[in-house]
Amino acid sequence: MPAILSLTRDAARVNAVINHPDVRPYVGAPEAGYLDISRRMAEPENLFPFGEHGGFALIWTAPAEHEVHTYILPSGRGKWARQAAAEMISLAAQHGTERLWTQIEPEMRNVRNFAVSMGMVPTGETLVTLGEPHLVYEMGTC
Repeated sequence: MPAILSLTRDAARVNAVINHPDVRPYVGAPEAGYLDISRRMAEPENLFPFGEHGGFALIWTAPAEHEVHTYILPSGRGKWARQAAAEMISLAAQHGTERLWTQIEPEMRNVRNFAVSMGMVPTGETLVTLGEPHLVYEMGTC
């Protein structure tokens, strides 16, 4: 099966998905308005695997470790998203990532189910982000 993701540094492409009305309400503080990821894209340790229906921001948090942010349009949710996540995990490993982790709001069951189906497990930790609790999930890439 051909790859559906490639690494990008095209901020306009990524910003368009992040700010799409079906994605933006679940990304960052709603009152922040338009989100621009250009600064993060300029940092070479961050990775942005993207495809036709969106993708991921892998933000460096420690050596061999990235935090995963998922930005998938409704048109890519389901089978495409699962293939994209598998490719993202592989790309992360190819770039030296040994641990991926993410934060999930407790009421976002669909996001939690997707993360678990791709191999993430709860750490038992809770982070408060933007004033709300988020459960931490992680996985190794090896």
